[in-house]
Amino acid sequence: MRLGIIADVHNEAEELRRALSALRIRGVDRVITLGDICDPFAPGEEMGSVASQLADCQAEGVWGNHDFVLCQDVPEVFRQRYPSAVFDWMAGMRPRMVLEDCHFSHRESSVDPYDIAQLWDLEEEPECLSGRAQQAFAAVPQRWQFVGHYHRWWATTPAGPIAWAGDGVLRFQPDERYFVVVGPVCRGWCAILDTEQRSLEPLRSTPDR
Repeated sequence: MRLGIIADVHNEAEELRRALSALRIRGVDRVITLGDICDPFAPGEEMGSVASQLADCQAEGVWGNHDFVLCQDVPEVFRQRYPSAVFDWMAGMRPRMVLEDCHFSHRESSVDPYDIAQLWDLEEEPECLSGRAQQAFAAVPQRWQFVGHYHRWWATTPAGPIAWAGDGVLRFQPDERYFVVVGPVCRGWCAILDTEQRSLEPLRSTPDR
């Protein structure tokens, strides 16, 4: 299975368009989002376009700290501010997803996705990520875990971080577990996860970002 992975769009409709085009050209089977896709805390003029693009390609995924408020008991002020397409699409977002031996969430699997305070924790230093990844390995059994949130590429196994920062294809060893942070669409990135080839390929959809 070839999965197109997108994270942290933050209403950047044109960046999303480029990312989806890059994934479509490469022939992905499904598109998975890792949260912070529609963002009521950023300029929202393009939010309807973002939701419509994702609905058109039947994307599915999880909510993040920025778009949580658009999924759960949406305040009327937001419903009046944004197109109905936003709420129609966001209503399908989940706290987490599991496909085959892959776990997808906005933050680590050890974080309660219903607790907005946990979702909003912004500490992201590498040494902090290493500790959080170890908690994630203990939290769920899936071999590969993928998150957004941190606006970078980063990966680790239970033995420690990998010398990789989205600068090439990440190949998963058959008997190893991995925790991977996926780079953001809002900075011109997306990725292809090939579960049969056991690889994650970062794609630069916008070269100059």
